[in-house]
Amino acid sequence: MKFFSKFLNRLVLAVALVGATASFAQGLSTGTTPAISNPLGTSAPASAGTSMRWPLFVGGSFGLGSGTGVGDGHGVGICQIKPMIGAWMPGLAFVRLGYGFSSYEEKDNENHKIEAETSDFSVDLGLHLFSEFYVMGSYSRASALSENGDIAWNEWSAGFGTFWIVFSRTFLTLDIGYHWVREHYDPFIEKDVSGGRWQMNLGFSVFVY
Repeated sequence: MKFFSKFLNRLVLAVALVGATASFAQGLSTGTTPAISNPLGTSAPASAGTSMRWPLFVGGSFGLGSGTGVGDGHGVGICQIKPMIGAWMPGLAFVRLGYGFSSYEEKDNENHKIEAETSDFSVDLGLHLFSEFYVMGSYSRASALSENGDIAWNEWSAGFGTFWIVFSRTFLTLDIGYHWVREHYDPFIEKDVSGGRWQMNLGFSVFVY
């Protein structure tokens, strides 16, 4: 019940972020330029908005994973919210910088439940194979804080994704990838651990100009 409540709160926050950003994008797309070009290079009527001038964007994602991949948390569902900024040329490539946060629970040697709050800084690199589809890889420096101590570790991931144009400069994205958690010492259970997980990220990107 506690996990479901946290999941629902994070989902509501993610939906609110998407809605606010979509409204912001609509406000930006009310220019008077005679014709516009969307990031994929096709023409659109003037009423659709102004053209994208820079490849810079802001956005965020909501991630769902099969397990934390650390400590004894394998198989425990996670949900992660990650604001992002970066540069993206749809049809070519992108780079994204993100700062995510989530939480998980595990048991110590005395079978007591411990809640850890996690965060990570990530760098994603993507390359379009064709049209809206791309492959991507990322590096993350993650950490977890709890009453029993702090942990830090590295993660690498590889995956693929796609996107949909919602407004003239707003995209919805879907990423699916596998994360490798590098070996590190876990003071909660007093041993070295490593692991991995599958994760799906639902996100959005709004080009700033």
